[in-house]
Amino acid sequence: MSSSTPDRPAETPAAEQPAPEHPASPGTDAPEQPLPQITEKQARRLNAPVQGMIISMAVLLLLVLPFVWLQPRPDAQPYRPDVDVAQEADYVADEAPFTPVVPEPGEGWTANYARWNGGAAEGVPFWEIGWATPQGSFIGLVQTSLSNPTWLAQQTEAVPATAEVEVGGVAWDVHVREESRNQDALTAYTGEVNGSTVVLKGDAPGAELDRLAAAVAEDLTDAPAPRTTETP
Repeated sequence: MSSSTPDRPAETPAAEQPAPEHPASPGTDAPEQPLPQITEKQARRLNAPVQGMIISMAVLLLLVLPFVWLQPRPDAQPYRPDVDVAQEADYVADEAPFTPVVPEPGEGWTANYARWNGGAAEGVPFWEIGWATPQGSFIGLVQTSLSNPTWLAQQTEAVPATAEVEVGGVAWDVHVREESRNQDALTAYTGEVNGSTVVLKGDAPGAELDRLAAAVAEDLTDAPAPRTTETP
């Protein structure tokens, strides 16, 4: 009696088996990592420095703004003090060995300062005045009866004389320095007026220097001669 064996399908070699349509990519089956989360308390702690900075800036602004609002607003014309030159000259008249000049250049000229320098450093005492001119420039005046070449070079900033003009019956040497990258423009008049050496200097145009030079000559023409200082 023969037993019948059921037919089994023939096995296909591994090399001949078809590849899956969508191969699994590495890590596809790995579980997803949970996103880190912070608690509400941690969030407040992180935001605290930023909030503190904002509060500090707000407090600072509240403190500063009133001072800014209270500051006077600048107008078109800058503030220029008006010094009483004649009064200041009276104060130093007894100390100065010469009559301090009190020129009156006219309307629109404003004296910023008028003072006596005892010459402790240079050894030359002098009287000086500074004006703001009608055209918005500046002219300084220096007067002494004890001038020397070193002092005069300091007052003119060592700018040599290049011309001479006659104003008010006085011959004035003219020193001119053009404006450059390192230096401002400078024009200076130096002259001998009734025993005094007078230096006028600044950035004003020549017409304003002439105006002041004429006022100086007019004031000093009738002034007493400088007192002589005796050398022991």
